Amino acid sequence: MSDNAEVSDGMANLQLGERSVKDDFPNLSQHNNHMAKLLTMDMYNKLREKCTPNGFTIDDVIQTGVDNPGHPYIMTVGCVAGDEESYEVFKDLMDLIIQERHGGYKPSDIHKTDLDPEHLKGGDDLDPNYVLSTRVRTGRSIRGYCLPPHCSRGERRAVERISVEALDALTGELQGKYYALKKMTEEEQQQLIDDHMLFDKPVSPLLLASGMARDWPDARGIWHNDDKTFLVWVNEEDHLRVISMQKGGNMKDVFTRFCNGLKQLEGLFKEKGEEFMWSEHLGYILTCPSNLGTGLRAGVHVKLPNLSQHKDFKEILKRLRLQKRGTGGVDTDAVGGVFDISNADRLGFSEVELVQMVIDGVKVLVEMEKRLEIQEPIDALMPSEKSITKEAEEKPQPEPKKLTPEEEFPDLSQHNSYMAKHLTLDMYKKLKERTTSNDFTIDNVIQTGVDNTGDPFVMTMGCVAGDEESYEVYKDLMDLVIQDKHGGFKPTDKHKTELNSDKLKGGEDLDPNYVLSSRVRTSRSIRGFCLPPHCSRGERRTVAKLTIQVLESMTGDMKGKYYPLKDMTEAEQQQMVYDHFLFEKPVSPLLLASGMARDWPSGRGVWYNEYKTFLVWVNEKDHLRVISMQKGGNMKEVFTRFCDGLAEMESLFKKKGHVFMWNEHLGFIATCPSNLGTGLRASVHVKLPNMSKHPDFDEVLKRLRLKKRAVAATQLSRMEFLTSPTLTDWVTPR
Repeated sequence: MSDNAEVSDGMANLQLGERSVKDDFPNLSQHNNHMAKLLTMDMYNKLREKCTPNGFTIDDVIQTGVDNPGHPYIMTVGCVAGDEESYEVFKDLMDLIIQERHGGYKPSDIHKTDLDPEHLKGGDDLDPNYVLSTRVRTGRSIRGYCLPPHCSRGERRAVERISVEALDALTGELQGKYYALKKMTEEEQQQLIDDHMLFDKPVSPLLLASGMARDWPDARGIWHNDDKTFLVWVNEEDHLRVISMQKGGNMKDVFTRFCNGLKQLEGLFKEKGEEFMWSEHLGYILTCPSNLGTGLRAGVHVKLPNLSQHKDFKEILKRLRLQKRGTGGVDTDAVGGVFDISNADRLGFSEVELVQMVIDGVKVLVEMEKRLEIQEPIDALMPSEKSITKEAEEKPQPEPKKLTPEEEFPDLSQHNSYMAKHLTLDMYKKLKERTTSNDFTIDNVIQTGVDNTGDPFVMTMGCVAGDEESYEVYKDLMDLVIQDKHGGFKPTDKHKTELNSDKLKGGEDLDPNYVLSSRVRTSRSIRGFCLPPHCSRGERRTVAKLTIQVLESMTGDMKGKYYPLKDMTEAEQQQMVYDHFLFEKPVSPLLLASGMARDWPSGRGVWYNEYKTFLVWVNEKDHLRVISMQKGGNMKEVFTRFCDGLAEMESLFKKKGHVFMWNEHLGFIATCPSNLGTGLRASVHVKLPNMSKHPDFDEVLKRLRLKKRAVAATQLSRMEFLTSPTLTDWVTPR
């Protein structure tokens, strides 16, 4: 390992080298969204050199569209804004998406804003025998703060504080109360569920990939007036989601309350020196390009059991510029012929115009329904299509808000992780000023631990490294976490590396009547590339390419084949499932919050030798996960193959000018601090039906420095035993 030691001192100054646009450009061939349809490699090459003042990049913009191919019949947007400037900095892409999503709305068009309910014609006369409830909602963003995909926890808290102060000042029929998600009582929560007012932590992959769930439920909440007809969600998908609603068909009433509430809110924000994001071209600025302009959705729940069965139902809605969905929300079916009908447009029409379309359109739909009830034709009521015309553009230059470390420090009071145990405000203040050369910050390091409180009985790590430097740049925290996790391993300690199977005593003599299988695994990271939580898709692909070239050069018993996840045949996949070789897209919140699932399955794959005893996972939780295994109890043979395979791989990587991340203190560098040092887990499946019931069983394991877990829930007497530490001053059991 001495060769690795010679180059380890260069860790603080990683030189990643230049990768071509082809390396980083996402594979969008299977995607159905506006971003995938319009983003070209030339455009991406131009935009990847740009960045907003808040550090939002083109890869941040498109990540949700890359990770979510979409539905074959539903065209999603495929991108988000991280701040107000995103729409200007990345206008080459954004303008095309906006134009296509909003019916030809051009970069030169001007958006109308009209929040005067007196301009509405009718609306108080929708037939209550058909129209069951009425609702108008919109979003608002506070200028100077990043939007939910990119805001810091301090910005999110500031948005909440400012919003609650404004909401608490509302008077008259708008007077109400704020319910913070993290402080909500069980009774309050149940009441909000019963009233259909509670929003939950996002579970949609579209929102998760956008970063919407970070720090949940910190600084999120719901406010509603005493009559429960005016509602504001704080820090859900937008800074503010404002809703006016009531039973029956009086859209005029609902829209009047909506306009009055928004005007009062805007006035109260201005008194505090704040304003909403808005421009002449795009209207009100929100996270998703689909909600630009008015951000308004005026909807009714209306009974249309006959019209909904008519062959021209979809065409009628299209001509009226309306859309339908089930009353349970997006992608739900109508029940009993009751549909949620709302405006299809957001941008290019004013608020009054959109609500007027709903009023006029619903009247047409109800009249058609009545005629069909008595079996009369509806051809004479068939509407003609409406269209858009407009013009111009404004480029806002908002001032970013300055927030203190105190405002940014996470609430870790309910957390059970090593990070939460050791991170103090003073330490956070110090580390907040730092970043690695790859721009991995302390907030990136701890995000998974902030988002996942952990189990009260299982201490999780609560942090990850994004590159090799993370362990040095953030050593104030990392050293304490490492020392606590690895049994007192101090910052001055040196880790031993010894991969010589000849020095193992025994191992070929484990009783096969009890030991059913043996396995040794570890991880390896290639120096110069970011680790999985922070690597670009180009880095990930390069890691895969290098690794495949190395693995294809393996000889003898190590010779095998690589199976990329994205190109795997059904037969290959089924075989790997049968062999327990296949790893799947992460679903664990710990891994998702770390960014492990980005661009899945691009750049990931499984390699194994012909005997299925030596296996390498590429770009799963680490660059490489190397496994040696076989049936029976010959651990000596398994470990010998393990050492030989690693030695051959390391040699082949060096011939290509690459080395594994390693240093004298931490040994082999991995993403999770729990896997530093050897990264090794040597394990056996062993039958111990009697010993496992002994009162001293756990104490025996503890003294042997071993740990256990069940092989399966139905095989509690069949245990897997494995080495406990990975970072120590010893290598093999003493």
